[in-house]
Amino acid sequence: MVPGLLGSLDFDRWDEPRSDLDLRASLVGWLAYQRHEFQRKWRDLTPEQLAAWSIPPVQLSVLGLIRHMQQMEHAYLSWGLGGGDQLETYGDDDYAGGSAETVQDDVGLYLEEVSRADEAVESFPALGAVGRGHGQPLGHTLIKMVDEYALHSGQAHMLRFAALGTLQR
Repeated sequence: MVPGLLGSLDFDRWDEPRSDLDLRASLVGWLAYQRHEFQRKWRDLTPEQLAAWSIPPVQLSVLGLIRHMQQMEHAYLSWGLGGGDQLETYGDDDYAGGSAETVQDDVGLYLEEVSRADEAVESFPALGAVGRGHGQPLGHTLIKMVDEYALHSGQAHMLRFAALGTLQR
């Protein structure tokens, strides 16, 4: 288990968002839920396990997915909604990059981006409001991010099992 940043995350199970919320609150709730489920895949993994390409020949690790989601948070939410300078922190080296030595930095960058993304989402009260970076409406962008997390959380789930060498739920 990685001390520090990961130790501050909530790895307990959450319930799915309530169905009686308005659509904006529901989408924001599903994004929070999917982020949480993605982060739960990291629990009990050492830095070496997070960085391992545990299903050869696939050059993909849980850490690669963390790095990728940092870039997606930026492209679709932080920059996508908020505008400003668009950054590619890892470029094409997100999925396959990183190492046990970069885990703390990579997780820190991801969590910082999530915080900036939440601020950007909060600044857009209407689902039809258009992002200043990518020009897409908030509603579309939230659906895209829920989809990104659902896809990559499933991949992280399988990589977690492979890294641990067991089906540890």
